[in-house]
Amino acid sequence: MGIKRYAQMDGLRAAAAMAVVMIHVTAGAQGRIALSINQLARFSVPLFLMLSGFGHAAGARADEDWLTVCRRRLWRVLPAYLVWSALYLLVDAAFRRPHAHPLRDLLTGNAYMHLYYVFVLLQFVLISLLLQRAVKRFPVASLCGAGAVSLVLQSVLCLQALGSIRLPAFPVPMVLWFAPWLIFYVGGLWLGRRPAQSTIGRGSVVAIIALWGVSAALVLLTAKRFPALRSLSLRPDLTLYVFASWLLLWMLFGLVRKTPRPIYMVSRLSFGLYLSHPLVLRLWSEWAARQRPVIYLRMWQSYLMAVFGGLLTAFMLSWLPFGYLLGGARKSILTEEQNGEKNRD
Repeated sequence: MGIKRYAQMDGLRAAAAMAVVMIHVTAGAQGRIALSINQLARFSVPLFLMLSGFGHAAGARADEDWLTVCRRRLWRVLPAYLVWSALYLLVDAAFRRPHAHPLRDLLTGNAYMHLYYVFVLLQFVLISLLLQRAVKRFPVASLCGAGAVSLVLQSVLCLQALGSIRLPAFPVPMVLWFAPWLIFYVGGLWLGRRPAQSTIGRGSVVAIIALWGVSAALVLLTAKRFPALRSLSLRPDLTLYVFASWLLLWMLFGLVRKTPRPIYMVSRLSFGLYLSHPLVLRLWSEWAARQRPVIYLRMWQSYLMAVFGGLLTAFMLSWLPFGYLLGGARKSILTEEQNGEKNRD
C-alpha cells in the first residue's frame, strides 16, 4: 500500500534531526545564547513522536491485525535500538565508565543519553493500533484525554525537578513511560487523519507566527526563572511550543514545491543521524581530552562535526547489507529521488 507523502514531512524530520544534535552540543554550555539555542531546540524529540504518529496514521491498513502491525513497525526500530544500545554500553566500558546494571539499561533506554526516545517509541508501537482505533472513533475525546494525561504527568515531573514533591523510586523512571509523551503521538495520529490544507490564508500565517513567538518566549522565560527545569523536554510550556513549531515548520516547508535534495537526504538519514551523532561527539571528546594541550572546539565546530559525522555514519550504514536494520536508510529510498520515482515510507 502506497503512503501519501507530504513535502513537509521531510522538512519537519530534517529540522528535528538537526535540532536534536544542537541539544547535545549545547548541553551544559554556558552563556545566554547557548542556553536559548538549547531550549528552543527542544521541540525535536516530541516532534519525532508526532511524525511517527502522523506516519502511522497515513500508513494504516484496515486488514492488519495487532501482531502484523507490531512486527512490521518493530522490524524498523528494535534491531537498531538493541545494537546501538549494546555499542554504547561497550564504549562506556572501554573508557572505564561501565554501567552498574548494563542489561537493565539496555532494556529500558538508559544505555546512553539519547536512546530513551527509541524506548518510548517502542512502547507506542506496541499500543499504536489501539490508539489509532481510539482516534478514529473518538478523535476529539482521544486528543483531549491524551492532552490531559500528558500535561498532568509533565507537571508532576516538573514539580519533582523543582524539589516540591518526591516520587517513588520506580524501576523505570516516569520520564521513560509513554504516558507523559502521549499527547505528541496521539496529536500526530490526529493530524495524520485530517486532510492537509493546500493553502494557508494570511490571517492563519500571522496567527501561527504569533503563536510560535509567544510559545518560544514562554519556553525561554521558564528556563530563566526555573533553572532546574532546563534539562527537561517534558514541560507544559514546551508542549505548547512543540505544536506551534509543527505548525510553523509545516507552513514554511509547504511553501516549496519540491523538497530540496539536502533536506531530503537529511530526512532519509535522520534515524541513523540520531543514533550515531553522540558517538561522534564522545569519541572526539575522549581523544581531545588526551591531547596536550587539550583541544577545544567552538560550539559551531562541534555541531558541524556531529552533524556530518552522524550523516556519514548513517550513509555508510545505508549501503551495507541490511544496514537499514541498524538505522540506515534503504538503498531504494536513497536512489529513488535520482530516478524520479515516488517516495515511499
